[in-house]
Amino acid sequence: MAARSKIPLEYYLAISRAVAGELDFQNVLNKIAEAVQSKLLLYDHLDVAIVSPGDSSMHVAFETGVETHWGKTRDTQPNDLSPVRHVLNGKVSHILTGDAWEDDRFHFEGASDAPIYEANLHSRMHVPLYVHGEVLGTLNVSSHRKNAYTDEDLAITQNIADLISPYVYALNMSEQARVSALAEGAARGREQSLRVGALRLTEAMEAERQRLGMELHDQTLAELSAVYHQVTRLSEQPKPKPGELGQIADSIAHSISELRGIIENAKPGVLELFGLTQAIEAQLERATIGIERAVKVSVTDATDDLLDGGPDPIRTAVFRIVQEAVTNAIKHSRCSWITVKLTSTAQHIRIVVANDGDEPAEGWRRSSGGVDNIRIRAALISSHVEFSRNANGIGSQTDLTIPLSALTRSPESDDPSTTRLHKFAQLERQMP
Repeated sequence: MAARSKIPLEYYLAISRAVAGELDFQNVLNKIAEAVQSKLLLYDHLDVAIVSPGDSSMHVAFETGVETHWGKTRDTQPNDLSPVRHVLNGKVSHILTGDAWEDDRFHFEGASDAPIYEANLHSRMHVPLYVHGEVLGTLNVSSHRKNAYTDEDLAITQNIADLISPYVYALNMSEQARVSALAEGAARGREQSLRVGALRLTEAMEAERQRLGMELHDQTLAELSAVYHQVTRLSEQPKPKPGELGQIADSIAHSISELRGIIENAKPGVLELFGLTQAIEAQLERATIGIERAVKVSVTDATDDLLDGGPDPIRTAVFRIVQEAVTNAIKHSRCSWITVKLTSTAQHIRIVVANDGDEPAEGWRRSSGGVDNIRIRAALISSHVEFSRNANGIGSQTDLTIPLSALTRSPESDDPSTTRLHKFAQLERQMP
């Protein structure tokens, strides 16, 4: 465009007035673009690339005028793949080209240069946004025409960039503070949820202790008392009858069996001795003994026993989650089969407990019982759990996803979830 040796200060001040009070960056850019177009520069495309505050190797773009892929995604993009990478990285002070189509600086392996052709951008100017001597981002001006800009236009563009840099910086810091506040609020919410959930889980464990105590008192102790009285009575007889001794033997055997069941529920010995898969198989077998209907069960582990090599509290938590899901299915869903499948990817381990039974009448809302305990246990091992219908619409499933990073986390981690998990593991080991 025609050279302008003097640009009235009023033209630049119009930009400041246009953006005053605006807090949304896209609105700010639109106002800047209007002031620039009317007074300072003609363009067909204008955009700003802003370096991510948390990662200076990435940036996000906002654009006005012609819409391109650069501004559509609003996702962070690597600086090294940007056609203006050298300005973003501070290696050059600017780029001015008469035809970006033919300029090798914009085209290299992996470059995000498609919009240059798609939007017919030939003449281009790129200048840095500086704050505290650091590159905050770039201001980019483009035209459909070739050789549309001069060195004087480049100077004007840099003046605009210097004028808006503090405002962009303030908006960027404000957005960062907003995101941090949201993250902190979410973290506090999760922490509070874990506190409440931990309290409920502790109450459930205490209730289980009481149930086990009552079961030992009302059933096992009563049976042993009966055996004691039988033995006392026989000791007073000169010659006990063989049939009576057989009854005593049967009573003792029954008591031993009941005690084994109670101990295995409280402390799954199979888990310690043979691993998670065998413990799940044993749990399925125990859960289906004595019920009126036939229930087919199967366990498939395609993880090569990956969880057995991880921290014991995580393995125990997974077993308890599967145990709860199986118990819920047996008691409430009227299912005819239950499957447990363990699979893994490069990032996660997935455990799916599925059945062909009924969905809970009220869905999977929060409760003080099994479903809520599953959610809390999953949160304590930094995992995600979902309850849903099976893909074919028949039956339902509990889907637990555990990040592999959880298997390598140190027991001494400062993560409060990890600390609580180890405390609960200790409590469970102390259960009668």
